[in-house]
Amino acid sequence: MIRCSWCGNDPLLIQYHDLEWGRPLKNDRDLFEALTLELFQSGLSWRTVLHKRERFREVFKNFDVTLVSRFTEKEIEELLLDAGIIRHRKKIEATIKNSLIVSDIQERHESFAYWLNTLPETIDEKKMTLSKTFQHIGPTTAESFLEAAGLIPAKHDINCFLYAVGKHN
Repeated sequence: MIRCSWCGNDPLLIQYHDLEWGRPLKNDRDLFEALTLELFQSGLSWRTVLHKRERFREVFKNFDVTLVSRFTEKEIEELLLDAGIIRHRKKIEATIKNSLIVSDIQERHESFAYWLNTLPETIDEKKMTLSKTFQHIGPTTAESFLEAAGLIPAKHDINCFLYAVGKHN
């Protein structure tokens, strides 16, 4: 079976590609996780992030925005010592700030998922809105998030079996 070239022969990447990437996420926890992981991926390989995902889930309290929003400098310092995650202060601080932003969105709108579905229609406008709303989310990271979360069509390689069956949109 032919897949997108970025999967290589890594079983975790293959599983993520086949079962998760580009499939619509519906709940706020999953969306916050996807946003956070894309934030941490910036400048690194997706393989690096995916192989640390379970530890990210542990240290970020299963991506519960309420719990993450309560993190203090003490938790930040502990995270900076945790070799199981990507230890980048600005990304950790951005995750905490973004949890506050998501909480605010949840209060003002039905949910984070609902708010995401009200973003402007074009991909460029969606990317710009996300970049202006969240910390450490530039246009490229915003597009990766939108694609991973199934909010815009995933760009499968033309020879990929998912492209052939129409799972690219």
